[in-house]
Amino acid sequence: MRVQRLSPAPIVGAALFLAACGGSSLTVEVLSDTPQGPTAQENIEVGFFPFDRDSVFDALDAQASSPKPEIPADMVSTFEEIRSLQEQYNSKNNEWADGRDRLQTLSEELQGLDRRSRDYMQRYEEFGDLESQVNRLEREKVELFEQFTGMQESVAVRVDSFRIARDSWEEAAYSDYFDVEQEILKARKAEVFYDTTGVAGTVTRSLPGGDWWVVARVPTPRGELYWNVKVDPSAMDTLRLSGDNGEDRVRL
Repeated sequence: MRVQRLSPAPIVGAALFLAACGGSSLTVEVLSDTPQGPTAQENIEVGFFPFDRDSVFDALDAQASSPKPEIPADMVSTFEEIRSLQEQYNSKNNEWADGRDRLQTLSEELQGLDRRSRDYMQRYEEFGDLESQVNRLEREKVELFEQFTGMQESVAVRVDSFRIARDSWEEAAYSDYFDVEQEILKARKAEVFYDTTGVAGTVTRSLPGGDWWVVARVPTPRGELYWNVKVDPSAMDTLRLSGDNGEDRVRL
């Protein structure tokens, strides 16, 4: 696919128009939703841009010679079903593992008890009941595993085809991105900063004057949680990135 090469000036101008005043030290905290609640994310790259990079991509999307490939709705539904089956499998597998461990404990306890004792009979009955449950759970988790792996295999060819089409389109449509970025940075006499979150899920950066856009992404079962948040460092000292202000993107 060929993309018409246009002057980056209009895109550069639009990005510069969005820049305002600001500047100070900013701490960014990256959190991800888990069953245990919001959890700090370590080793996440955080970018600090003196312009809205998404607006540049939007402009490049608009000037592309063909529409951006979108994941078909039925494929999204299939992957949602696969994700649900995987979650059920993980839950079932954890329950099975707990039951198996308890069987091992009971087996060891039974070996040290008098078979005529009440304690022995109680544990023996518990062992028998639990053994039946563990065997059932094993059958169920195997069935779930076969279901979601089978569904993954059924759409593998379509996924590969989509990825090839998407990557080819992005390579052509976004080929001018870095040229545009350099023009913007040159005009602003600015630069892009990158840093990585530590064990507390935070990173602190001293930023020159002007509004900034904080960019980060965290992998999720659906694809990724993405942030491109405009900040004025002179008006805030901490930015929390979480599911509340992120975009949950499906990404194959």
